[in-house]
Amino acid sequence: MEEIKTFDIEYFKKKEHYLEVISQFATILLNTKTIDEIVWAVAKNAIAQLGYVDCVVYILDENEQFLVQKAAHGHKNPIDLNILNPIKIKIGEGIVGHVAKTKKGEIVSDTSIDSRYIFDNHNGLSEIAVPIIHNDKVIGVIDSEHPQRHFFPKDDLQILSTIASMTATKLVQAFYNEKLQEYQYDLKTLIHIKTLELNKTLSELKSQKTELTDSINYAKRIQKAVLKNPVSIKKNFPESFFYYEPKDIIAGDFYLAEKYKDKYIFAVADCTGHGVPGAIISMICHSAIKRAVRRVGIDNAANVLDETRRLIIETFDGSKDEIKDGMDIGLCVFDPVTYELDFSGANINLHYVKGDKLHVIKADKQPVSNYITMHPFSNHKIQLQKDTFIYLFTDGFADQFGGPKGKKYKNKQLRDLILQNSNNTAARQHENLKNSFENWKGKFTQVDDVCVIGIKV
Repeated sequence: MEEIKTFDIEYFKKKEHYLEVISQFATILLNTKTIDEIVWAVAKNAIAQLGYVDCVVYILDENEQFLVQKAAHGHKNPIDLNILNPIKIKIGEGIVGHVAKTKKGEIVSDTSIDSRYIFDNHNGLSEIAVPIIHNDKVIGVIDSEHPQRHFFPKDDLQILSTIASMTATKLVQAFYNEKLQEYQYDLKTLIHIKTLELNKTLSELKSQKTELTDSINYAKRIQKAVLKNPVSIKKNFPESFFYYEPKDIIAGDFYLAEKYKDKYIFAVADCTGHGVPGAIISMICHSAIKRAVRRVGIDNAANVLDETRRLIIETFDGSKDEIKDGMDIGLCVFDPVTYELDFSGANINLHYVKGDKLHVIKADKQPVSNYITMHPFSNHKIQLQKDTFIYLFTDGFADQFGGPKGKKYKNKQLRDLILQNSNNTAARQHENLKNSFENWKGKFTQVDDVCVIGIKV
């Protein structure tokens, strides 16, 4: 039994490291605009998070015959943004060219016995390479070598492939942005090209939309991996529900419900934005909470939020722009022995049912982010009784337009609905909430992500 626990800890540590690397890379990628900024960010910053000693980013040339070294970290990059003796590799030649041809990433554990290996400026005894693919077409390769044999673990192939996928989308966007700037220098050329290539552009946009949708669906899988499965949560809290309805494929809202040592921590959070930007911020904020818990423990919910805020601000500290992104959150720490609950909130209140009344514990009116005035978060201790239902929810439900007059649902109506249903089972409460939201929304467009959780302690 002890071996299984050890395996679980190592598995989740590895999974958490993977998510932190992707989160840090997403933060770096947010601040890049040009192709040069993107490839150098991958080579110098993102790859450093994986502990590699070198990295070279190849981009396919205009004739689509050679892969050209565009950015590097390590031996190939002695100073600033310069590459020492940049080389180009033909598609199909060497390990890099082979990966570009097959469109499949590869780890070579011992290059000394691989005839494809091409010597550059130093010997690498192991090598990892993954293609950068857009719309099923290779546009580049990320490659790293190491002086030790068998250096790269298999898991790195998945992490590097995810980085390559995100890089591909960003590169394509940068390519079109740079092309657009070139067109703006000559209005006549722009009109001429617009006439000649209108049909081609429409076709490319359709393809790009498909590619972006595929990328977003993949991001959904990553975000889903971050969220705890409600089925597993029910092992600790059989009577619980999680009504989670993103506005788009991926969301800025997220929930957290996990056991930490002898206590439980659960929360709902609403990050800046929704869709892709919101999802990126949610990954950063989710990672910050996990890191904060490891650093300060969960004896005090407010301490967790204070440390989380510090880590989020620290994450964006290196940006040239002043980034104030962050989250609203309601966070609880529950002791199953004493039934004592710690609550700390940032613009998200705690609700719980006692007797025939719905009680509200007010959150602090400040977000978990870089804010105009920042005060330590308040910690509220509540003594609960067995079988008390507690509720946390973001503003997406109450802000939804609908009904006969096309107005907002509003918090009072949501609180009344929760109280009316509080004597039902968690499954019935979930069903009633969902039906009420859908009936109210009707033909109106969903305005925001929706996240409502209810847990009987």
